[in-house]
Amino acid sequence: MDEGLGNIDEMKPKTENDVKDDVSVTNGAPSLEEQLCMKDEEIGQLKDRLLRLTAEFDNFRKRTVREKEEFRKFASENLLLELIEVYDNFERAMESAKNTEDVGSVVKGVEMVFKQFVSILEKEGLQKMECMGAEFNPHEHEAMLHVEHPDHEENTIIGVCKPGFYLHSKVLRPAAVTVSRLPEASGKD
Repeated sequence: MDEGLGNIDEMKPKTENDVKDDVSVTNGAPSLEEQLCMKDEEIGQLKDRLLRLTAEFDNFRKRTVREKEEFRKFASENLLLELIEVYDNFERAMESAKNTEDVGSVVKGVEMVFKQFVSILEKEGLQKMECMGAEFNPHEHEAMLHVEHPDHEENTIIGVCKPGFYLHSKVLRPAAVTVSRLPEASGKD
């Protein structure tokens, strides 16, 4: 009879805990509850990592903005040091002009300072546009006047009011120019 009672126990419905125990014992794999806990822990770690990375990125962005402002503030330092030399030379030339009767030497001194100034600008990438006789280009030139001129082709630059400049290959300032146009044929015969 004892054998019969053993069969009755086996036939008794299993509870949820019994099923979990059987699954974990038979498979050796973590139970659903354990898997859920592991996933919750992983989510917590990922959230923490995301917060740290967000903070690091925010600090990087702020540092980059500060460095950019600092660079912008002092980017012209070397240029200004060279221009101070030009300033000093102009100051000396003006003082010399007050104390001398020799206008030629003053002019020569001013020309030397001007050459020094142009040299500094060229070293920084500034180039003066050479546009006399060239065809008018609205991307590089600004037409101040259109003049009828029979000796020049249409849209030829025949005068420069204000020179234009490139900074490396970019137009820094367009040249203000006078442009030729062909005379209008008189309609009267």
